Amino acid sequence: MNITNQTIDGGKAFDWGNISADYAKFRDIYPQEFYDKITRQNLCINGQNVLDLGTGTGVLPRNMYRYGAKWIGTDISEQQIEQAKLLSDGMDIQYYVQAAENTDFPDNTFDVITACQ
Repeated sequence: MNITNQTIDGGKAFDWGNISADYAKFRDIYPQEFYDKITRQNLCINGQNVLDLGTGTGVLPRNMYRYGAKWIGTDISEQQIEQAKLLSDGMDIQYYVQAAENTDFPDNTFDVITACQ
């Protein structure tokens, strides 16, 4: 999906899907300290439902899955979601191709909503 924004590269279209394989391979970038800070705030832990907007390849849900929250990730790029599903094999994480501004979950579905980077 081509995205155009006049404030980025003078409006030249870009598509995150074109780099999905590289993101899957090289962008698992957060240190353990990042996840520790989140869980110390009692966020994204067992018993919580979490929505990750702009999940990309699912870095946050995949790395925080072990803390017990139930995760849903959304991203505008079908290719990013494909990579997220591949990298999350064996994990009960749901992914949807959906722009953040078009999410339509019922009220009170989530205890936590994340959007990283």
